[in-house]
Amino acid sequence: MPDDTPLLSLPLLQPAQAQKHVTHNEALRLLDLLTQLAVADRSRTTPPPLPAEGDRHLVAAPASGAWQGQEGRIAAFWDGTWVFLAPRPGWQLWVVAENTALAFNGTGWVAPAQTPETLPRLGISATADTVNRLAVASPATLFNHAGQGHQLKINKAAPAQTASLLFQTAFSGRAEMGLAGSDAFAIRVSANGTTFTTALSVDPATGQTSFPAPAILSPLAADPASPGNGTIWHHGSDAHLRARLGGRSVILDGQQCVPCLVPPAGELVQSTVGTGGAATVNVAGAANRIDIFPFLPRADLGVDALLLNCTTAQPGAQARLLVYSADAQGRPAARLHQTGLIDLSDTGAKTAALTLTLPQGVTVWLGLHHSANATVSAWPGSASPDLNGGTLPATTARKALRRFVDFADGGPVTWGYTAAEIVGGNVPAIWLRMA
Repeated sequence: MPDDTPLLSLPLLQPAQAQKHVTHNEALRLLDLLTQLAVADRSRTTPPPLPAEGDRHLVAAPASGAWQGQEGRIAAFWDGTWVFLAPRPGWQLWVVAENTALAFNGTGWVAPAQTPETLPRLGISATADTVNRLAVASPATLFNHAGQGHQLKINKAAPAQTASLLFQTAFSGRAEMGLAGSDAFAIRVSANGTTFTTALSVDPATGQTSFPAPAILSPLAADPASPGNGTIWHHGSDAHLRARLGGRSVILDGQQCVPCLVPPAGELVQSTVGTGGAATVNVAGAANRIDIFPFLPRADLGVDALLLNCTTAQPGAQARLLVYSADAQGRPAARLHQTGLIDLSDTGAKTAALTLTLPQGVTVWLGLHHSANATVSAWPGSASPDLNGGTLPATTARKALRRFVDFADGGPVTWGYTAAEIVGGNVPAIWLRMA
């Protein structure tokens, strides 16, 4: 008959054994130590200074003192001394200090594997519910790679639904980023958790980024040291908005070098550079001749008419006023507007109605198309910009582009710049009436 049980090594009573109660009591004590096995901790390498009867610990390495050589065993204080129980594979215990269950795998104590592959809900130091089926309360959460990259996927069933990250204060939403009600990536903010305002939106088809509210650039004390092309910044000392374009730092905000008074509706703006102060002169037309010149609005202008002044009439003479856009090099490009026929058979101010919006700082070209040789007022040379171009030095400032086009055909739909058309002289005086 063996002396001990095969699993827990409990002492067995022997036939004709004296002092049977001693053996029986020892078996009961071992059962008391091993049943509902829970240890106070698993971090100690030496015994506590004042153990109580029945205290149990999982001995940590490197053990010393009374626990020396007992690493990984269960130390139980029994009858004023330490008893060590060697675990067997499959034993489980509870670590009270950590609220953690451990299992012995034959070589060490490990957390038991989660047997279910799916759980209806899971709370980690938090309470999960039917909506928040995974709840975590923790100072931080780590999603680590497994040797390469890592993706966090948030999927929604349809475009009109939401797939986003919501940032809260006291469980009230303050910022949200993701796909909120569409497939466009957006960042939204809220002051109360109820009303959200979109701060940024990205079109999924083009990648174009929109800012529904104005963007405010904090002022810099100085220009960036080495800005790359496309960099935009606010220079604090002179209040200019600047950009790095083509290797140069340029001012973007169009602050006027020359003051610009924007008159009320019905009053006129001169198509000049805003300096000079000389009186108008006269320039005679010629049949089928078009003269155009650049004009840079120094303010946003809403225009409902263009005007010119006929100083010498010709019987049957007519004219049209033209407006062209400018390309990236400042040259005339597409025709924006061509007025109706203007009668130059008598003198005086001539008005041609149109609807035109001219943004500040965007160059346009204004021009006059003659049917005959009537004379009109012209700006003095100092009032219109000089034109660049040509391959030889010009000793007289050039002011206009001149082309002859049959008056009946109207101005070209697309101008098509050529330097040979640059001429000197004076450009026709054209006024813009404010809408």
